[in-house]
Amino acid sequence: MVFLVSFILVLFIIVEIAAIALKITGMDLHKARFQALSALVTVGYTTSDSELVVQHPARRRIIMVLMVVGYLGTATMVTALINILQHPLTLIQVASAVGILLLTVSLLSSQRFRQKIDKGIEQRLSRNQSLRKRTVEEVLRLDRQYGVAEVILKENNDLVGQTIASSKIRDKGIFILAIERGQNFTHSPRGGEILQLGDKLIVYGKISSIHELSYPKAT
Repeated sequence: MVFLVSFILVLFIIVEIAAIALKITGMDLHKARFQALSALVTVGYTTSDSELVVQHPARRRIIMVLMVVGYLGTATMVTALINILQHPLTLIQVASAVGILLLTVSLLSSQRFRQKIDKGIEQRLSRNQSLRKRTVEEVLRLDRQYGVAEVILKENNDLVGQTIASSKIRDKGIFILAIERGQNFTHSPRGGEILQLGDKLIVYGKISSIHELSYPKAT
């Protein structure tokens, strides 16, 4: 009996660890807990949120581990229940199991304790680079040499009146991500797009080149 109660508690701890791991990959913690528990008990996993898992390699690995643990856990608990039915429990065993259960429930009901445990788990799991969600800066590799900026085209800018392709702006190491023109916002503009006076360009590239684009030298 003590073993069965302890084993169930271990499963809940495994679910919490998996939920924190899913959170590190970018999932909402509440959704992560539901997905982790669903994978462990193999019930309710066919929800729309499951698409957030299957489309992410690290999340798929976490869920696969939970499914295996859930299968083995079910077999273990069935075996333990059979042993309990075959061998009468002593008063000490029942009291020990109830004591462990009450102590665990008391600890888990403490919000401060849960937050401390979750924080500790998250700090340890965050060291795993395969789980960590990359920031925008990491994806774009922003540093002292590269960055994202806004550039407003003024009268003295040579880009005015040219298409993106003819301006050869990419040869300077600059990519136009979007153009804001009045109330219109164009994502990923094509090379044939004509740049106009007053356009606000969202660009990515070398900071030095972006600075030259923002403040062209007078001719």
